[in-house]
Amino acid sequence: MQKSLRTWKKISGKLVYQNPWIKLHEDQVLRPDGKKGIYGYLEKPTSVFIIPYSNINKSIYLLKQKRYPVNKTIYEIPAGVVSSINHLSEAKRELFEETGFRAAKWQYLGHFFVAPGHETTSIKVYLASGLSNDGKKTNIQEGDEAIQKVVEVKIDKLPKWILAGKIECGITLASLNLFFQKLSLLDFNP
Repeated sequence: MQKSLRTWKKISGKLVYQNPWIKLHEDQVLRPDGKKGIYGYLEKPTSVFIIPYSNINKSIYLLKQKRYPVNKTIYEIPAGVVSSINHLSEAKRELFEETGFRAAKWQYLGHFFVAPGHETTSIKVYLASGLSNDGKKTNIQEGDEAIQKVVEVKIDKLPKWILAGKIECGITLASLNLFFQKLSLLDFNP
């Protein structure tokens, strides 16, 4: 006798709240244990996160920015929500808008879900190298951004920053993990 897979079954669903950036759903479900229940989750669009890497300086660039929900200034890598299926094009736009950098080489590092137990957000991570800044340090932040400065951090200092808790953005930490894994591979040549 084959054991049945434990799974969820949607009975019905409703959109509880939405704005241009998020949708909050509440579904009536049949739980894996066979009992009826509810499941609430947040739907958000895919986002791109970019690791700007300087081949010459052996460093990456982080944004120091104030984040409203946590009322704190934190360090994170450039990022943004995508509005098209061309994620690389969106990543290039975000890098330039938030740092003023353009990159000669782009490498897709991977993807992950932020919190699959309660939201749909999918993150695509890109490594941008061969950086150049045409002298037009941008200050064209979108209205919901509070970027205070772009900070250069040497690669050999990053683990110390992480262990000291200086980088508190979970998505940045996960993206840096992909970066360090790629860095350890022999074929890494940004």
